[in-house]
Amino acid sequence: MIRGVLKSHPSYALPRKGFSVIASRRSLPLVIAASWWAVCFALYALAWPIAYTHRNFLGVITLMAGTAACAIAGYVLGVGRKSLEPEGSTFRIPLPVVIGFIGSLALVVPMIATYSGFGFFDLGKAIANQSEAYNLATQRIAEGFSHRRAVVVAETMLAPFTLGVLPFLALSWFEARKHGLMLLVGLAAPVYVGLLEGRSVALGTAGIVIVGAWVISRVRRHMPLRGLEVGAAVLIALVSAAAFGAQKLARISGSPICPPGTKVCTAPNASFIEGTWVLLASYASQGLEGLGHALDAKWSFGGGFSHSPAVEAMLVALFHFHPAPVITTQLQALGWSDTKFWSTALPSIANDVPWPLVPVIIGIQVAILAVVWRSAVERADWLSVTLFCFTWLSVLFIPQNLQIAISGPTYIGYVVLIVWYFVRAALARRSTRLGGAQASVRLVSRANE
Repeated sequence: MIRGVLKSHPSYALPRKGFSVIASRRSLPLVIAASWWAVCFALYALAWPIAYTHRNFLGVITLMAGTAACAIAGYVLGVGRKSLEPEGSTFRIPLPVVIGFIGSLALVVPMIATYSGFGFFDLGKAIANQSEAYNLATQRIAEGFSHRRAVVVAETMLAPFTLGVLPFLALSWFEARKHGLMLLVGLAAPVYVGLLEGRSVALGTAGIVIVGAWVISRVRRHMPLRGLEVGAAVLIALVSAAAFGAQKLARISGSPICPPGTKVCTAPNASFIEGTWVLLASYASQGLEGLGHALDAKWSFGGGFSHSPAVEAMLVALFHFHPAPVITTQLQALGWSDTKFWSTALPSIANDVPWPLVPVIIGIQVAILAVVWRSAVERADWLSVTLFCFTWLSVLFIPQNLQIAISGPTYIGYVVLIVWYFVRAALARRSTRLGGAQASVRLVSRANE
């Protein structure tokens, strides 16, 4: 359905040889995201390899279909009809990225001290026992906002700058082979912290952001994706999946991975291949089963900020109020979990808007994705590239969770960047109009002389 709608759009053309990034460049981000959504839904609908109970199956299908329709409409509206015309760029590092790079390195030591139970030089111990690293980090986080207030404030203030480090440096490397050493250092920082915490969020986020920058670079350089590169991409994906599975299996010590209400998915001490496959399938599809449970919840308004548990926790700690009993907080009583298992991004958004408006909100988000995609391809400026990479990440994660809102500093930094981008665009349009008006006045004056 998605491919059919996009095919009718004036910008869409089927490639003649292989998969051409050039041919589908305007619709490429949505095509990739929609393909991932389809894989997730297929694993859920077929109940393979995990036997889901399919709670509220019709409601899940209806809501996801509405979400897909709004996503298509939002993307077509946002991307526009003009062709993408990339401009040249020197890839000189802008000041915000410099600030972000220095800030991200300066935060490494205090973040390890705050979030990890291991010391800075205990990387070997943490890698050898990821289960202990994860449990220690979970205990540190459970201590509450008051125990990490200073670090969170610093992360939040620097977030509008730190978010731009990897996207811009990665694009600079892919397109101009510049700033490679800075890219490696910038990538090492979140990976190092993530391993000491026994968590894969930082590594996964970095990977998706870098892939986003790579996609921009291919389109800007008018480079189709050839067979050898497809093979290399598949190999990298398999290695990444194996690394992901190895860390997760080490973290859970080979215990069965099975969402509530389903049969046992893997036997204890399952083989590495079986365990990794079930883990990946669970991460891909469990959110849709959780969405079915969430549809049984009673809706109440969460105040406009309950879609982000991190932001809500920060506000509760600062202003000492009782959060509203929103959709996600009812999941435990409905046979699911709001922490151990996912329920797509939709219930989190439904904490603050009624269910019928949730697809509309996602449609607006996808429209923003289309706008910044065009800007990133045409201008390759750090702000557009950063917003594209993180908006695309959020859209990709819709079948899993509201990924962009899980971290308070990341979410606040992302919102600041959105405001920054649209204020900049408005000022640019105003400047253009004023310049045009002044030029018209000069022409009239000359004509009257």
